[in-house]
Amino acid sequence: MKKLLLASAIALASATSAFAQAGTLPTAPGANSAVVAPPTAQQQTMIRDYWRRTPHAAVQMPNGVNVSTGDTLPDSVELRPLPNDMGMTEYRYIVVGQNLYLVNPANRRVVHVIQ
Repeated sequence: MKKLLLASAIALASATSAFAQAGTLPTAPGANSAVVAPPTAQQQTMIRDYWRRTPHAAVQMPNGVNVSTGDTLPDSVELRPLPNDMGMTEYRYIVVGQNLYLVNPANRRVVHVIQ
């Protein structure tokens, strides 16, 4: 019995590690807490290039709402998708001031700031 429990614990730890490296952790159906990893350096460059060549209107945040990494955005803030050809469907974004904020659409948390 102990061997079975130990083997199960090792398998679970390995699976969790593999999912974490892929950028997302498994969640229960309907869960709203999917983890999204920050973009890689290459993805950041692609996003920055897209942002520079395509004009984006800045979002006016509701009174008292500041934006930084880890913050959850209110439902009233419209999240924009990145172009499909960039292959980064795990993110949405907003522009506030001179910054582009990448957001996890599952829980509306700011994942990364691109300046």
